Amino acid sequence: MSRSPLHPEIYRYAPRFVGPALRAGVAGAAHEDVEQIYRFALFTPEFCRLLVEEAEHQGGWKTGQDTTANPYAPDLDDVCEPDTVLPLSAIPGMETVYDEIIRRHLKPLAEHLWPVFQVQKWDPPYLLRYEPGVVQGMARHYDLETCSIVCYLNDAFEGGGTYFPRWDYTPGRCMPGTAVIYPGGLSHVHEGRPVTAGRRYVLCSCFY
Repeated sequence: MSRSPLHPEIYRYAPRFVGPALRAGVAGAAHEDVEQIYRFALFTPEFCRLLVEEAEHQGGWKTGQDTTANPYAPDLDDVCEPDTVLPLSAIPGMETVYDEIIRRHLKPLAEHLWPVFQVQKWDPPYLLRYEPGVVQGMARHYDLETCSIVCYLNDAFEGGGTYFPRWDYTPGRCMPGTAVIYPGGLSHVHEGRPVTAGRRYVLCSCFY
C-alpha cells in the first residue's frame, strides 16, 4: 500500500524540473561523447533529490532475478541479472508524470538523434538501487530494446558507473539529472561497475 506523498510537487509534470537545454528543444540538447552514446541533462538535481526521497519514502523495493519474455522472440525467456528495483508504477502517479516527459521530451530527442527511428512503444520505467552487500553493480551485457536511457539520480556514492568496454568509456561522476541514451544490441555492450560505498540510484527507460 502506498503512503501519502512526501513531495506532492513531483506528482505532476512541471517544465522547471526538466534540464534547461532539453526544455528549450531537442536540437543541441545532447552531446555525443563516443559513438552513438549521447549525454544530456534530463532532470534538474532538485527533481532527482525529491524523486529519490520519494522512492525511499514509498518503499516497495525488491531484490531478485527477473525473467522476461524476449520482445523479438516471445517463446524465448531472457534471464536478467539480480537487481534491486522499484517500478515507477509502484509510486502511484509517477509513471503518468514520466510518460508525459517521454512524450514531450524523450521521444522527440530519440527521433532527432536517429531520424530513421520512430518510437512506437516503451517499457514501464523503473528505478535501480546499487549498494555494497546487496546488489553492487551489473555484469557485462547488451540491451534488447532499440534504444535505452539511463538517468543518474545522485552522486553520494563511491565506485559505480556505466562502462562501455568497446570505447573504454564511462560517463564518470555526473551531476544528478544527467542521462545517457544509446542503442541496444551487441554494438553497445556495457556493465554497471560495482558501488563500493553509499547508494547509487538510476532511472531506466527502454524504447522500441
